[in-house]
Amino acid sequence: MDKIAPYAKAIVGFFAPAASALIAATQSATPGGEAITSTEWLVAILTAFVTGSIVWAVPNKDRDGEHQDESVQPPAA
Repeated sequence: MDKIAPYAKAIVGFFAPAASALIAATQSATPGGEAITSTEWLVAILTAFVTGSIVWAVPNKDRDGEHQDESVQPPAA
């Protein structure tokens, strides 16, 4: 678990939006009905890559406080 912990938020940021888009695409009110259209697949894939990339680019919070002077986190009260 320690090996993937730094990447966990990017993994979730990649799969969660895509899953949400695909679940929404299978609803009967969508253009494809209960099947997923090629446009809906494209939107889900693009959503996954864009959100995963953005989440991956944001640095993780320094849990040990080693770089607190460099951090933009507010000081502890």
